[in-house]
Parts: sequence; C-alpha cells; structure tokens
Amino acid sequence: MTHIHITKGLDIPIKGKPTGDIRPLIAAGEASVVQSPELISLNLKPFEEIKLKLLTKVGENVKIGQPLAEDKEAPGRMFVSPAGGVVKEIRRGLKRRLLDIVIEVAKTEEYEPLSAFNLHSSSREELVERLKAGGVFASIRSRPFNFLADPSKPPRSIFVRAVESAPFVPSAELQIAGYEKEFQLGLDALAKLTPGKVHLVYSQNSLLSAFTQAQHVEKHTVEGPHPVANPSLHIQKIDPIRSVEDVVWTISAQDTAALGYFLSQGKILLERVISIAGPGVLENQLGYYKVRAGYPISRLIAGKIRKGYNRYISGDPLMGTKVDGEDFLGFSHHVLCVVPENAGREFLHFFRLGADKYSFSKAYASGHFNNEDREYNFTTNQHGEHRAFIDSSLYNKVMPLAVPTMELVKAVLAEDYDLAELLGLLEVDSEDFALPTFVCPSKMEMTEIIKNGIKRYASELSS
Repeated sequence: MTHIHITKGLDIPIKGKPTGDIRPLIAAGEASVVQSPELISLNLKPFEEIKLKLLTKVGENVKIGQPLAEDKEAPGRMFVSPAGGVVKEIRRGLKRRLLDIVIEVAKTEEYEPLSAFNLHSSSREELVERLKAGGVFASIRSRPFNFLADPSKPPRSIFVRAVESAPFVPSAELQIAGYEKEFQLGLDALAKLTPGKVHLVYSQNSLLSAFTQAQHVEKHTVEGPHPVANPSLHIQKIDPIRSVEDVVWTISAQDTAALGYFLSQGKILLERVISIAGPGVLENQLGYYKVRAGYPISRLIAGKIRKGYNRYISGDPLMGTKVDGEDFLGFSHHVLCVVPENAGREFLHFFRLGADKYSFSKAYASGHFNNEDREYNFTTNQHGEHRAFIDSSLYNKVMPLAVPTMELVKAVLAEDYDLAELLGLLEVDSEDFALPTFVCPSKMEMTEIIKNGIKRYASELSS
C-alpha cells in the first residue's frame, strides 16, 4: 500500500458548498418546466476526439440501453440510451459533430434485453464485448493522452479513483452508496481486463468498507488539498508513465459501480448523485440530489437560483462546461455549479483594498488574511487580462506533480513536443493545470493549451 500525502494544492474558498444528505429533486416555482414532457440526453460533447456513427434518427422509439451511436475507430464500442422514449432532437456542432441525442421520456420505459452474464466463467474477450455493447467502455480512459481506452490493448494497470477533491463534487462514498456489492463486482471485472494490477485509490479518512476491505486490488490512500484526487498524481506516484507505449487505464468509483451493476443486472445504471452548488444558488437549495444521467439543466435550476445574471456550469467550477437552460448535465459530471455573471464594472476598483475578494498572489488585502475558514462570493470576473508570463513561482505552489509547469506550457505553445515529452507531457492531462490557470496573474488558459497540445502530439504520433 502507498500513502500519498501532498501539501501543494489549493481548496478554493468559494461560497455555496453543498451540505446534508441526498434528497430528491423537487423543482419549485417553475410550473411550466415541471409540467412539460421530460427530456433526457445522451451527451456526446466530451468525445470530440473520436468519430461517431449515428445509429438512430428523429422520431424513432428507443429503449434504455439501446445503442444510439458507435465509435467508428473501435467497432462495437457503443454509446447507449439513458432513457426509453422517442428521439426528439439530434444536435450537431461544427463539421456536423454529434453533441446531444435528446429523448422525450415515455410514461412506461422499456430496457434493451440482455442475457445473463457470468463473470467468472467468461473469458476476457467475452467480457470486453459485453462492456462495449453496454456502453461501459465509454467511461474508461487511457493514459497517456487521456483518450478513450482501446479495448484491444490490455493495460499494464488500471487505476480506480475513489476520492474526490474538486470543488462541490460529491464524495466517492456518497456516489456509490447503496451499490457497494456492485462496486466490488466492478473491481473483479477490471481485474480480468488487465494482466497487471488494479490500483484502488481512496481518502485516508474513508471509513467505507467497500474501499477499505476491497478484494483483488492493491489499495492506496491519499490526503491533502485539491488536486489530490487527480489520476495523474496517483499514476506518477505509483506506476509512472515513461513512454507513449505505456498503457494505463483510469475509471471513477461511480463508473466502477455502474460496471458491476450492468454485469449483475443486465441493465445500465441510470441514477447519479450530483450537487447543486455555488454562490448563485439559494442557500436552502444547496445540497446533494439523486437524478438520472443526462438530466435537463432547466429542471435542475427551477426554483433554486438567486435573481440576477448567472452562469451555469455543468461540472465543477474549475473544469466544468458552460451551459444554458436548454442543455443537459454532462456525460460524466456530478455538479451543477451556478456563479453570478459579472455584468458591470466596479467604480474605482483599482483604488480599493479588495478585502472581500480572494487573492492567492496577495494582490488584494485578502491575500494577507487567514483564509482557512473564510469563503468568498466568486463571480465570473477574471480581474485582469491576458499578458506575458509574470511569476512562475505561484504555479509551483499549487502543482504537486513533478513537472515544471511554466516550462511545459511554453514547450507546448512552441509545439516543441520532444522537449514537452521530456518535461512530462505524457504524464499530465488538462485538469492538472486547472489550479495553475486559476492562480495565474497572466490569465493564461493553461488547461486549453495542454488539452490542445496533447491532441496535436497524439495526432502527430499516429500519422
């Protein structure tokens, strides 16, 4: 067992944190929204790196678990319907890329029939085919590059992330509550997919027996601020990636439980624990809710949002995606975050001490306070504009990975990928640069720089 303890990082002191137990989602004050037909979406936005073949059309009746799209580059890997009903809309983006397949939910939903599956008597190949057909392989990622896992290439190890540290994300314990047996079955299935080890990483403070007493895995504990839950950190500390030939898979605890549920029940797991949080949410509406995958934003926000201009974010405030009332919860998101939009300019703001504004770099007076127990009303204001790199020492205070942050970003900007690889490009993902982006006085969008750099480098290697 490895214990990972980090001190570099940052738990952002943002107001609007969820509290309490899981509660049912009850929309209030928006009767027109509540009474309208329920819509659920298969959200395909995160899969921009792959080419999808559409398997349905508008007006077609579909069942829960029925394949709606297929990965052209990995035949048999399906993206399945999260609802039963009629396909109401197919949304496309640039170059006709699939974004959403919207389903109007039927009063009585049907499941796509699947035969029973015996994990212990089946081969790895049979297990792979079942998981591909059931849409489970859409939740397994591969390093380096963090693309969807290639089912035909067995990984040397698999990392199960059973810890959460990003702002507002429900704990891993909360996400799999009630599905502990399915979680263990998922671990058993993962052990069959790799000739190496399955590494289960969870919080040092976790008391959940599904984690602490898990079988057929190598257990590891972590402690520290965000980004202690990022898989890049776990992999670098336990089973480092040294070349593009290394193959390591990653999966979350919730998706592992969904994998086990699929194998035991022959059905996809529809429900998901999410939080509705942020400074823009009414205080009595902050909390954890149980909804189904692909839930509409309009129903999540009904009767829960403060008056004024607000930005809706599907996902945590560091790595989430901006959405509006016509959109749906992201494919792998467990947070709907609401942050007030900064629609005006403060009068003489440059003469103010900034005691009510958070500052990591101590540019404001608040940066000299003890912020351990203090929270701030963040808005969308960046308090500055893009400029050249100023102070790289700030990045090192929030980057626990053994990579030189500014030098790696500069190498990617220069498209010097030989140097970038030497500096650690194969070991990182864009989410690892969320905190450096947050504290950056130069307003560098490092997450986008690294994301695009990884895609370009992977494309060069495959050409």
